[in-house]
Amino acid sequence: MNKIYKLIYIIVFFILCALPAVLMPFFKNSAKLEKRSLTAWPSYVENGHLNVSFSDDFESAFNDRIPLRASLLTAANFIKGEVLHAATSNVIVGKDGWLFFNSEAPDYLGTKAMSEHEVRSFAITLSLVQEHIATKDGHFLFVPVPNKSSVYGEYMPSAYRAAQEHDIDRISRAIEEEGVSFVDMKQVLTDAKAEGLYHVRDSHWNYKGAYVGYSAIMEALGKPCADITSLSWETRKDWRGDLDKLLYPAAGTLDTQYYNDLPLPDFEFTSQLRAGSAKAQLELFMSDKEEHDDNFSTLNHDLSDGSSLFMARDSFARAILPDMIASYETATFQRTSNPDLNSWNEGTDYILEIAERNLSRIIDSAPNMYAPLRESTFKTDLTEGGSLDVAVSKSSFGPKLYGAFPEGADMGDGRVYIRLEQDGTTYLFEAFPIYESNLLGEDTGDGFTLTLSPDYALSGTCHVTVIRGETAWSGPDLVLQ
Repeated sequence: MNKIYKLIYIIVFFILCALPAVLMPFFKNSAKLEKRSLTAWPSYVENGHLNVSFSDDFESAFNDRIPLRASLLTAANFIKGEVLHAATSNVIVGKDGWLFFNSEAPDYLGTKAMSEHEVRSFAITLSLVQEHIATKDGHFLFVPVPNKSSVYGEYMPSAYRAAQEHDIDRISRAIEEEGVSFVDMKQVLTDAKAEGLYHVRDSHWNYKGAYVGYSAIMEALGKPCADITSLSWETRKDWRGDLDKLLYPAAGTLDTQYYNDLPLPDFEFTSQLRAGSAKAQLELFMSDKEEHDDNFSTLNHDLSDGSSLFMARDSFARAILPDMIASYETATFQRTSNPDLNSWNEGTDYILEIAERNLSRIIDSAPNMYAPLRESTFKTDLTEGGSLDVAVSKSSFGPKLYGAFPEGADMGDGRVYIRLEQDGTTYLFEAFPIYESNLLGEDTGDGFTLTLSPDYALSGTCHVTVIRGETAWSGPDLVLQ
């Protein structure tokens, strides 16, 4: 009898072990719910060499496809989040059922605050972008949208202590000092927070919060829009939040959404449609599927005023797409923080919208914009800083000069100028005070970069001088092509 029990035990054990592989073809994976790509099945040989991490890669790929993965994750995350109140699946479980994106934590806690140099570089960078847009008879507007925890921090877990000051506040002061046009969206939303402007189970604002933000944008641009108090709002509990999906992919709690009675304009998408109608396409772009929405344009047939918009955006702008489309005759929307500013249509408004948690992306790499030419005369009594390495690379736009200052170099007012001398002629350009980590190899540093416009027809050998504050560094003789 004992042998029979042991045999049954062995058979059941092997059946359970084989069950995931047997059921795998009959169950859908939870990749879409988890908003990520599945780990690819590995190969024994990669790049002509034996894949020594094959077993680990295979395990990761297999785990991503385990049947009932969503249900297992839901059960595990319920215990971690609701019972143990621990951050899990990139989600922070707050008070009264509120969920927060885990990437907000550094901003909220102030654990990765920008340096004063980075804040200054941020403000100067946007001021140069605004100047460029103005030369094209356009209007620039910076729209930093605060994290949910920056507006509804009272619902964060008690163990999370808010920093006394956040980067979004420091940046707002710095860009205001530089005269950069921006919407203090944190203040706007905080003032109206009693209306319930963010989802409880999602990382974004709801449609009412988005309309509050849209109204502030229109006011800053001097454009009309309907007053929010004049709109009729319908409340429905039909929204499945992104954080709720991450936490409980198999089952979750629906969130409240607000719908107004504003009609859609008569518009069309001028880029390729992937849905049956303009309305269906818009609904797809407003969803969190994030499919084929990196770059698209619209034409509003209700307007003929020649108004034009370019909006660099992230996921927060999904909720205001109908309003922005209705406000301009033509509009282009790109999911980027660094668009091509060299090919710019005259008279186009440029809105740069970005979530607080992504602010550092603005100075990760210099904007795709030609360096402005400055008056060639400059102080002659500058302090000599010694020699400085300056490199040149060929980009799709033109020669790109970049480099790094020595450690501890005086920051001055933060602005960087590069003087090029060739055959007795001197050119002075203002560079972006941005460290090109992807070119220089280190994650952070104190640097500069600029791209030269072909309009100046600079080629051949130029002597380079880099100037910041009261100091001038002698660079090499560079060959420009």
